[in-house]
Amino acid sequence: MRALPWGLIEEEDFIILKDLYANAPDCAKFLSRRLRLDLAETMERLRRLENLGFLERVEGRFLKKKGLRKPKHMNHTYYELTRTCRLYLRKELFQDN
Repeated sequence: MRALPWGLIEEEDFIILKDLYANAPDCAKFLSRRLRLDLAETMERLRRLENLGFLERVEGRFLKKKGLRKPKHMNHTYYELTRTCRLYLRKELFQDN
C-alpha cells in the first residue's frame, strides 16, 4: 500500500473525496450538481485524483447504490475511493469517536 500525496490536493479535491466517502461511487455530473461545482472542473479534478491514486473507476455496467431500489445502469464514468484513501479518510473524519 503506497502513501498518497495528500499535500498535492486542494480544498475542492478534499470536498469531493469526503462526498464520495459519504455517498458511495458517483459520476462527475451528479458530484458537480450536488457540490455546486463547474462540471468541467469536476471532471478535471476527478481525473487528477485518479492519476494521483485517490480514486479508481468503478468497473461493470450496473451500480448498486444506497437508496436505490434496483441497480443503476452506469451511463457515465463512476469513481470511487481507493482502499488507501478510504482508510485514511475514515481515520481522519472519525478519529474523535
